[in-house]
Amino acid sequence: MSLPLLHHPATVVFALAVGYCLTLGASGAIVRFVVLPKSFSPEVRTGPDAPRFEPSTVIGKCENLIVVTFVLCGELTGIALVFAAKSLVRVDEIKLDPGYYLGGTLVNLCWSLFMGILLRLLVLGW
Repeated sequence: MSLPLLHHPATVVFALAVGYCLTLGASGAIVRFVVLPKSFSPEVRTGPDAPRFEPSTVIGKCENLIVVTFVLCGELTGIALVFAAKSLVRVDEIKLDPGYYLGGTLVNLCWSLFMGILLRLLVLGW
């Protein structure tokens, strides 16, 4: 096991906060950059009867938080549960355009794994 790069508690807390914010803030842009040019863009509804939030965005952000937390806790097998649950819940959308939904899920998952591993190396070592 390697030693963590950050030792001071305030530095660790700051790194975790920045890491989680960067994971959440950049995930949507990364998914759109990789997936949307090759697939369709779902309609964005606006107006008074539009939903208050986009369920896909909320699901993706929750996925980011869970995956980074699993990596930090060393529970990498829990990530399979996140992927399986998301695939089961969105089976109808996946049938319509598998490249968009599965591609987006995998890109989001890879981004979260990357950030989780980076944070783990910084604050815990490996």
